[in-house]
Amino acid sequence: MNDPRDVIVDDLSALRRLVSNAPDAANLRAIGLGEVVRGNGAITSLPDVLQRLGVTSASPVTVLCDTTPMRYDGDDHVLDVVTKTLSPYARVEVVQIVPDAMIGAVLADEATVAAAVERVRRSAPTALVSVGSGTVVDIAKFVARELSLMHVVVQTAASVNGYADDQSVLLINGAKRTTPSRWPDVLVIDPLVVAYAPLAMTRSGFGDALSMFSAAADWYLASAVGFDPSYSPTVVTLMRRHNDDLLSRCREIGQGDPEAVSALSTSLTLGGVAMGVAGRTSPSSGTEHVIGHLLEMRADASRVPSASHGSQVGAASVLASIVWRRVRQRLTDGNVNVIESNLATRDRVFDAFSSLDTSTRVAAECWSAYERKSQWIREHLDAIRLAVAQWPLHESAIDLLVRPPEFVASALRDAQAPVTFSQLSPAPDYQTVEWAIANCHLMRDRFCVVDLADLLGWWQPEDRLATLGELYELAR
Repeated sequence: MNDPRDVIVDDLSALRRLVSNAPDAANLRAIGLGEVVRGNGAITSLPDVLQRLGVTSASPVTVLCDTTPMRYDGDDHVLDVVTKTLSPYARVEVVQIVPDAMIGAVLADEATVAAAVERVRRSAPTALVSVGSGTVVDIAKFVARELSLMHVVVQTAASVNGYADDQSVLLINGAKRTTPSRWPDVLVIDPLVVAYAPLAMTRSGFGDALSMFSAAADWYLASAVGFDPSYSPTVVTLMRRHNDDLLSRCREIGQGDPEAVSALSTSLTLGGVAMGVAGRTSPSSGTEHVIGHLLEMRADASRVPSASHGSQVGAASVLASIVWRRVRQRLTDGNVNVIESNLATRDRVFDAFSSLDTSTRVAAECWSAYERKSQWIREHLDAIRLAVAQWPLHESAIDLLVRPPEFVASALRDAQAPVTFSQLSPAPDYQTVEWAIANCHLMRDRFCVVDLADLLGWWQPEDRLATLGELYELAR
């Protein structure tokens, strides 16, 4: 029997004070996550969680999950423990999302999300409890928003940082899109679940966490050129609050040590909260994420499995750090030109993405996003040129945000996580990787370091080849 004293209920008051007392508090959003319940046996406190939310005894509660078997304390099934725990308190109905048969994973596409909304609607619950992966939780957060439901997330792996925010990554017209959803009311993190998740998922979560060392620089760059003025040092501080503890446990994380996995879960939660406070995923979703999104989109279009999200992001974080180092060196050297004609045309975007489906729906979706960005760039070339000309004013800030590629690669290696795309499981072929890094900036309307490199004429085939060469050297 788990000792209830092991369970900690954190109302996040310390984080709320940090945000509300920040110099840029007026530009930040309040933390919408009510509490984090963590510790051995946290799942068995679900009736208390619902009671604190005002869900009365015998109320209908829907559990949303997929069909993936997950272990609790190395023996029982997580879903069985959840339903047995809830059944004496609530009227429980389970709604399961069936993974795509060809790729063996849940796709958060329009049809799947709409079906989940309708099935939960029919169950008429008072509250929603989601149990599963990041994709399942992304769908559940959207369902909770659509149906105005209280939502309790039972995290089943330390695999991504999207459990704790109010944004969901969904497939819209075949392209990965960040979509407004709903903050969970409660996040439940039970080490007897997350520490028993497959090691590959834990290592994937570590890769996702390391995105903070490149994405935050992209976010700063977007602010420096004026494209996205929302950059917040407070959010970056929040996101990196427990960095030292996380980075001191790389090897233990890779081995699945329960305390280290709990530290990783804390870091991922902070990343999610930071994105929610910022009102966007930019704090930890930059160049590395769009590369990962393209690899996933290619696999989805081909109806084949892809490597886990975080493992792709981890390898792409090393590459993004290499890109940043190369760009910074050239900017420091000076004699650079922002060239308007380097902006991608509609034909270039369609050429890049039309192979993903026969209807060119994906290409049209990507062009609609890139067109908005390129139009802004055309209208603000002077601002971009000024930022480039005044690069020494920005270099010190970037230096604090980006870690050297050797550092990121070493951390991944210590955690036994993939450092390069060839180490992913399954590994995409070289042509797919080259396609993804060549076109990553063309799929959404955020300004990142590859946009700048492309504008400056530094994202030619030889630049990409040299960047990939550096990446593979770091894996040796």
